[in-house]
Amino acid sequence: MVAETVTTSLEAARVRRALASLTEVQREAVLLAYYGGYTYKEVSELLDVPLGTIKTRMRDGLIRLRDALGVER
Repeated sequence: MVAETVTTSLEAARVRRALASLTEVQREAVLLAYYGGYTYKEVSELLDVPLGTIKTRMRDGLIRLRDALGVER
C-alpha cells in the first residue's frame, strides 16, 4: 500500500512538471478540459476564444505533455 501511494505521488509530480512546461494558454485550456471537465466548445466559450484556436491549443499542449512524460505514440 505504501509503495502504491509513493508511486501515485511521483506520477502526480511528473504530471505537474509536464503541465508547467506548457505555455500559459495551453495549460489553461488543458486544465479546463481535463480537470474541469469542460468540452472544447465550453472552453472556447469560457475563454471567449474561437473553437479552432482552442482545438489547436489542446492539440499542441497534449503533444507537449506526451513528449514531456515520455509517452510513446
